[in-house]
Amino acid sequence: MLAVLVVLPVGLSGCGSFGQHDTPAPRPATTTGPPPGASQAPGPPLATATASVTTPASGGTVDRTDPAAVAADCFTRWQSFDARGDAGPSVGVDRARGCLTVDFAATLGAGSTGTQAADGGGADGQAWQDMRAAGVHSQVSVLATTPLGGVDTTATGRVVLQLNVRRTTITGSKPPVVSVSTPALTLLRQPDGTWLIAGADLASVAGDAPGR
Repeated sequence: MLAVLVVLPVGLSGCGSFGQHDTPAPRPATTTGPPPGASQAPGPPLATATASVTTPASGGTVDRTDPAAVAADCFTRWQSFDARGDAGPSVGVDRARGCLTVDFAATLGAGSTGTQAADGGGADGQAWQDMRAAGVHSQVSVLATTPLGGVDTTATGRVVLQLNVRRTTITGSKPPVVSVSTPALTLLRQPDGTWLIAGADLASVAGDAPGR
């Protein structure tokens, strides 16, 4: 299975990366943490909002003691992909392995060393080859994060953050396809004070994005 559920704009199926129905990506999400139907006050439209979260991809460094920074960086690593060069749909999970708990990584198919099964076989492998042939690549941008429901539980060592996410997917020479989502991530503080992602809800049930 792939790390994200998404349908290719060119009609390819069987692959997925975090959460939208109009783009491709790696493996189905495990849902833990936030309650179903949780709501969040509307914020700026996802497609027009300006990114306010710095990730290494945008030239910054990640403070591993800041759950919001970890969530933005890890989600970007996990959900962005480039079928033209990535070995398979599991590569995103491997890239994010260092910011996932062992248990959560295992639900996504990664072992303790981050090694996953080969991506070349089965329907998923064929779908990835189809995406590679079509030149599909997809970049996630985390525009903002906010505590789910407006309740900051960081002090307890467990926090659920809702993300404002924009995904831009390009297939060959076709115009980019932009999709938006509001996934929620559950993070746990580790003994050394750093945070790891322990669960994800990709349902985007909150509607619009959290504001800044």
